[in-house]
Amino acid sequence: MSPVPPTAPADQDVTWTAGAVARMLDLPASTVRGWHRRYRIPAGLARPGRHRRYTTGDIDALRRMKQLIDRGMSARSAAHVAFPVAARATGADDLLAAVSRLDTDAAVALLHSHFTAHGIVHTWQTLCCPALNALGGPEATDVDGCIDLVHALSWAITMALHRLPAPATNGPDVLLACVEGERHTLPLEALRAALAQDGVNARLLGASVPLAALSGALHRTDAPPAALVLWAHRPTDPGPINDLATPHTRLMLTGPGWPNGSAHARSLAEAITLLTPSSNTV
Repeated sequence: MSPVPPTAPADQDVTWTAGAVARMLDLPASTVRGWHRRYRIPAGLARPGRHRRYTTGDIDALRRMKQLIDRGMSARSAAHVAFPVAARATGADDLLAAVSRLDTDAAVALLHSHFTAHGIVHTWQTLCCPALNALGGPEATDVDGCIDLVHALSWAITMALHRLPAPATNGPDVLLACVEGERHTLPLEALRAALAQDGVNARLLGASVPLAALSGALHRTDAPPAALVLWAHRPTDPGPINDLATPHTRLMLTGPGWPNGSAHARSLAEAITLLTPSSNTV
C-alpha cells in the first residue's frame, strides 16, 4: 500500500519531494515530470536551483488525476479536472470519449470543471452543444445507434449543472417548461442553472406540459411568476400559446421550433440577458 501523507498542521508548510510523491502514487517519477511538461499542472513549488516540492493539497490533486486516468479519461482532461484553475478549453472529443465508455462519472467531473472554470454559457456553446450534435445532430452518422450515448451525455450535463452553487433569492419566480409534445428539457436545465447563478429563482416544470397545465401553473405560486419561458425544438405554432401572457407574467419563447418572424430568444445567452434583473425586464 502506498504511504499516505499526514495532514499538515496549519502553522507548518510541510512539503514532499517528487520522488516521495511518485512512491505515494505508485508512479514512475518520469510520469509526474511528464505531466508537468505536457499539461503545465500547477503543482509543486519550483524555485531556481532547487528541486520541486509538493504540498498535501498537490498530492491529493495528483492522486485524483491518476484515478481519472485509470478509469479511462485522457491525461489532458484529467489534468483539467484535477486542477480546475489550470483548465483550458477542453475539446468535445474528451467528453465524447468518456460518454462512449458510459463513464458518466468522468463526464460529470469534466463538465463540472469546465462549468466552474469557463461559465455555463461558454461551456454550453463550446462543449455541450458540439458533443450533443456529434451524437444526434444533422451531421451525426448513426443517430439510432447513439441514443444511449445521447441519454448518458444529457444525464451527465444535467448532473454537472445541478452541482453548481446558486445563491438564495426571494424574488419572483421564472417558470420554465417545454411545450406539449416537446421532450428536450436539457436547454432549459442550462437556462435554469444560469439564471440561478444570477440570482433569479427559476423553476423547471419539465417536458411536454399541456396548455391547460401551463395556465394552471401561473396561479400556483404565492406571487405571479415574473415570466413563463417555453422551449420548442420542433416546429410549433405560437398562436394558442400567446394567450398565456398576463399583465403580471411575461411570456418568452425560446428554441428553434418557433417560426421565423416570431419574437423569441435565439440562444442561451440571449435568454439569460432578457431574464436577468440587470436587463430590467423581470
